[in-house]
Amino acid sequence: MNYSLALKEELIAAPPHAPCCRAAYLRGLFLNAAQTKTGKVLLKLSALCSRRECARVYRQFYRKTALIDGATMLFSSQQLLGDLLVPPNFACPECSLAFLRGALIAAGSATDPEKSYHIEFHAIEEEGRDLILRALQSHGWEGKVRACRDGGYGIYLKKNAVIEDILSVLGANQALFALMNAKITRDIRSEENRLTNCETQNIRRAVKASGRVLAAIADLRQRGLFEAMPEELRYTALLREENPDVSLPELAQKHNPTLTKSGLNHRLQKIIAFAEGTKTT
Repeated sequence: MNYSLALKEELIAAPPHAPCCRAAYLRGLFLNAAQTKTGKVLLKLSALCSRRECARVYRQFYRKTALIDGATMLFSSQQLLGDLLVPPNFACPECSLAFLRGALIAAGSATDPEKSYHIEFHAIEEEGRDLILRALQSHGWEGKVRACRDGGYGIYLKKNAVIEDILSVLGANQALFALMNAKITRDIRSEENRLTNCETQNIRRAVKASGRVLAAIADLRQRGLFEAMPEELRYTALLREENPDVSLPELAQKHNPTLTKSGLNHRLQKIIAFAEGTKTT
């Protein structure tokens, strides 16, 4: 089961109980319902779990059975039609959460957090869009709006902290833990990549520096000036020629007595400077 469906199932498993919240939950589930020419309520839902929950709540409220044909649902209750025409009244602070729960089940989606952080509600009409925004804002969550190809609206949230807060408040603990684990894994991978990149850059710099020293030594030998260097520089130059691929710390340890990394680097720079300085003589 993908992340979005698992979230819907988790939200369905904990429906609200207070009468006012149950009414708000119903409005969320029927966010994108439309009226047919025959006076019925039409609702299209792609997720099976969402259709089952809408049918259950409809039966609980109106003692009637929904007609289901694939993703299409038909509801014959005139009372439902009348209830949907009345603007919802969020009677208590929990009502807006119940509404969002229903809307997320029926008209929402969540991206797998291993790929990105994204929760989105889809509203066909402006009224539904505004209801979602109002419910989100009542809890300090600012949703962004995008136009959809079907002419509707996508109300989305992408900030990890906000999505964590929403899942926590809605009691979707399994989805929350999955998101937090994905975030931890992503942070670890990011740190590993950063360290790998730093190590790669250090290796490149070391190879480049080693190449400059070896080129200077080869130049001095070609011009017969290798023996003209001070003894300590000749000693270091010989070790570098014998060990062209080792790192500076390893090369420093090969000296007798051993050198510090900074001491070795100073000698190597003096070899390069000696080679450059003798080119004018």
